Amino acid sequence: MARWQEWAAAAMVGGTMLGVLWAGPANASAVPWPLPAMQLTVQAHDVQRRIQQVRQSLSVRPGPLTLHYPQWIPGHHAPTGPINQIAGLQFSGNGQPLAWQRDPLDVYAFQLTIPEGVSTLEIAFDYLSPTASDQGRVAMTPNLLAIQWHRVLLYPKGFDTRYLLVAPTLCLPTGWYSASALRSVRRGDCEHYLPESVMTLIDSPVYAGRHLARFPLDAGKSQPVMLHVVAEQAALLQPADAVLAAHKALVAEADVLFGQRPYAHYDFLLALSDTFSGIGLEHAQSSENGMHEGYLQGEGPIADNDLLAHEYVHAWIGKAWRPAGSFSPHYNAAQDNRGLWIYEGLTQYWALVLAARSGLWSQEQALARLAQLQGQFAAQPGNRWRSLADTQYQGIIDFNDKPQAWADWQRGFDFYDAAILLWLEVDARLRTLSAGQRDLDGFTARFFAGGVHGDIRRFDPEALVAALEQYQAGDWSPWLAQRLHAVDGQRPPGLAAAGWELVWSTTPNAMVRDAEADGSTDLQHALGIRLDADGRIGWVGWDSPAAAAGLARDVQVVAVNGLAFSRARLKAALGDAAATGTPLSLLVRQADSYRSLAIDYRGGLRYPQLRRIAGQPDLLTPILRPQR
Repeated sequence: MARWQEWAAAAMVGGTMLGVLWAGPANASAVPWPLPAMQLTVQAHDVQRRIQQVRQSLSVRPGPLTLHYPQWIPGHHAPTGPINQIAGLQFSGNGQPLAWQRDPLDVYAFQLTIPEGVSTLEIAFDYLSPTASDQGRVAMTPNLLAIQWHRVLLYPKGFDTRYLLVAPTLCLPTGWYSASALRSVRRGDCEHYLPESVMTLIDSPVYAGRHLARFPLDAGKSQPVMLHVVAEQAALLQPADAVLAAHKALVAEADVLFGQRPYAHYDFLLALSDTFSGIGLEHAQSSENGMHEGYLQGEGPIADNDLLAHEYVHAWIGKAWRPAGSFSPHYNAAQDNRGLWIYEGLTQYWALVLAARSGLWSQEQALARLAQLQGQFAAQPGNRWRSLADTQYQGIIDFNDKPQAWADWQRGFDFYDAAILLWLEVDARLRTLSAGQRDLDGFTARFFAGGVHGDIRRFDPEALVAALEQYQAGDWSPWLAQRLHAVDGQRPPGLAAAGWELVWSTTPNAMVRDAEADGSTDLQHALGIRLDADGRIGWVGWDSPAAAAGLARDVQVVAVNGLAFSRARLKAALGDAAATGTPLSLLVRQADSYRSLAIDYRGGLRYPQLRRIAGQPDLLTPILRPQR
């Protein structure tokens, strides 16, 4: 047998697997590939130079053929396929090179003609994984790597990738271990995976490294959940008891929330490295997560401790169930992002709640996170011109993936964090309208019920709104439309609906304390700036005293009131200005230019905190409380 036939035979369960894979397309815009499985081999030995050698073979027929490099990557919500990172592309048949050209109107498409007598197309290229973050995501270090299959394959244009089989092989450095939702047989240094559809393959990344540990998160369940961790050093793989317990509690709390699990098994892939780029990306049976090296020991920073919760919720919201516009049977058709306030926004809400319920965040930290959000979006000037709904296109607009000079005026990916406050208000409103008989837990379990692995259920956002109305009458369609499309600059009312309000304190909240542990300074609600440990400004508020005085991002504060910059001196100077009414004097540097400026700000230190609203029911505490 050819290798693809061997693997196909091994993959059969009662003679049914290939029948399921080849059952026919569900979307008329793409048809099944009528020929045997592709072969794909990735050599990932060269971790020092970050080079992956790719070899593909594809059964073909004579005539014109167009191959696509994936462009619209699931979970990115934008055309981000890194085609600029491949080199050395060659096609051949029967040992002879074949000419190709790029489609001038679609640079992700490669056109060639298969000659008579050629039945197998050989494809070879190098994937040049970034060596530094200014080139893209750093996904290879001397000790660990991630393989995202969309970066290392081509596929025939016009065919449904759910019915295009591929038999992949990944060869790793000697002595390395790997983890994936894919099932494989290890032979030497190579993992030989069972044949899968291209769609399943792209949805099933691999993490590998010199050091790998595996932690069962729900021992004994028929649909097991495993945490696989790769790290720069073996010592980083020893979790604190409380940290491991919180991850187990996350799985248990999600069971209470959703009920039925929509996967056959689930594999958290977690990389612990300060070199490997941070990441969070959802898949049907796994997720990619990148955190700092001390994460398993419970060390800070804690701001992203809801990351694994977010990606896990996506197993239901975004993968098993997804807005119809976010699905295509292939990866080179534009997506409709109008459902991201659900796909990402509702997921982000549940990530915060589950982080609090499981102990990934303490109750104090969860409240501090909400205070930060309320303070940020209450003062954000960008919502005077750009609606929350319009931010759903930010991934496409932000094509160069670079920081914004005036983030609160431009608005960015607010469909994530601003939607937390929206969904909190929905939750509170459900509880109020129903006199405590219904809540967002119940609606979520009801709407996202019944997912089965391999069954992608698509819905229009309007269908979710209609289901919400059926669950609890509330005139939800105009109510949600106003919040999604308004450009009135009004403060998000989510916290007030839950019985809490934003207040200001001279004492940093838990999230600010954690963020400032690296020496940075957060004065966004006072002067309107955030600075790194060296005084370089990383964020300036558009309407802030700092902006009015002429400060902008990347300006460096050199001196405060005639003394060399330090965080302590800057904060003390704010206190003095509040007490004496004397303007703050700064010496700043912008590139090679120095200048002095005065900021007439007398409000002192201001940090967001939450306080109960007297006389109103407390709906937030029961939302954040563990449900098991």
